[in-house]
Amino acid sequence: MASRSHRRTPRSRRRGTVLATGVALVAGALAVPAVNAAAEATAATPSSKRLHDDFNGDGYPDAAIGAPSTAVGGAPLRGAISVLYGSSSGLSTSRKQVLTWPNRTNEAYYGAQLTSADLDGDGYADLLSSAESEMPYVDSGFALVVNWGGPKGLSATPTRLTWSPGYEWGGRFTVADVDGDKRPDVVMVSDDTPDSEAPGRVWHGPFTRTGKPAKTGSFDIDPDGHSSYHSVTAGDVNGDGTADLAVRTSSQDEPDSRAVSLLTGGPNGLTYQGNLKDAQGRIVGGEDARIGDLNKDGYGDIVVGHSKDSLDSDVELPTKGGALAVVYGGPGGVSSTRKPVWINQDTAGVPGAGEHGDGMGSGLSIGDTDGDGYLDVATGLPGEDFDGRTDAGTVLVLRGSANGLTATGYKSFSQNTGKVPGTAEDQDRFGQKTALVDGNGDRRHGLVVGDPAENFDMGSAWVFSATSSGVTAANSFSFGPATMGLTVTQAQFGSWLAD
Repeated sequence: MASRSHRRTPRSRRRGTVLATGVALVAGALAVPAVNAAAEATAATPSSKRLHDDFNGDGYPDAAIGAPSTAVGGAPLRGAISVLYGSSSGLSTSRKQVLTWPNRTNEAYYGAQLTSADLDGDGYADLLSSAESEMPYVDSGFALVVNWGGPKGLSATPTRLTWSPGYEWGGRFTVADVDGDKRPDVVMVSDDTPDSEAPGRVWHGPFTRTGKPAKTGSFDIDPDGHSSYHSVTAGDVNGDGTADLAVRTSSQDEPDSRAVSLLTGGPNGLTYQGNLKDAQGRIVGGEDARIGDLNKDGYGDIVVGHSKDSLDSDVELPTKGGALAVVYGGPGGVSSTRKPVWINQDTAGVPGAGEHGDGMGSGLSIGDTDGDGYLDVATGLPGEDFDGRTDAGTVLVLRGSANGLTATGYKSFSQNTGKVPGTAEDQDRFGQKTALVDGNGDRRHGLVVGDPAENFDMGSAWVFSATSSGVTAANSFSFGPATMGLTVTQAQFGSWLAD
């Protein structure tokens, strides 16, 4: 193993990172009977949004919304997660469940990251999140926890899967079948580890209900060992039926550098393939990444959200106002025939104009919004100015096609769009988070938008349905922490949406 010089991250910095990306649920009974126990997680391609997010097994995907900063029972920063259950009529606040951290400790930030998969193989999706805690696990650090799915919904009490005293493992994880055994594995990355440890860990499924994996393993990412690791996402890029990883990195020697490392999965472990590059050979990096088959060729494509546009590394890139970089997949991992592309608001057909600070590339999500079989991409532009408002924010949905991601037939939404609840105001930053969810099971993914800055950091969420023409504002609705019975002051409701 190559030597590395990992830098420890101060506790205060870790906590700030969680607040920037966290989410949570709240506890309560759910009277939603299961129709069947269908749909085991499709872990190799989580961005396809099949039924890996059906927590009660009724055949309808569900949505989870986090509020990690909310107070619970008078204890500050405890955190909560709100679940909307799907049905033939879609998502609704009348079919909800609220989960909270057990009454053991303050400042848990429960739900700092959310994702779903069927970890124990019982046919019900489970909900994973991270939490920070002083107790009951003796030392401070991050825990990765799971609420188990079942016919009555999610378990009220989370089970600890992993514990990392003093380290950041809990904030950077994904779930995918990286070894090809058709069972979801939990994958984490961190640069906040001792020099003797690899920066990547795998907890192989299936998991027991006590949180025990079948086995554990580790992997290296940067052969030179001089990178920091910021997030990991998974999908089948080379079409072999096993999940591959895209890990967002930066150089420890150049803090403003950004890159995405590709690792391909398989029964013999994860194999480093190098950093993604654009058509001009420049390193591709950003603040978010998702994988999905945009052109329906059987290979997952990597979409990188490059939302910050003011660093030195942006000088020669077409990233003004933020951008999406699309690197197409192929048999070797990255396509040898379809060139990567950059898309921003200065790209032909994309609405608006690229302005510094717009934040295009924030809160990425992937799903088929019109049922044509091509996956589409939703991105927030939380810094978008319009109608005399500053940083009011918008959400843009771009369509997949045989030619890849296209602006043709795009959809754009803000709080000033007709039939969208609310009114755009300065600093709303609408669109910080998005999720595409097929809440009514019609194979068209509606849009959920999270805005933790709404109403002076109370936060809010919006739900849009979809038709054969894509996402529509008709019958859209919004709600906040009060609807879920949560403390509203600085709850930052909508800080994370499950994917």
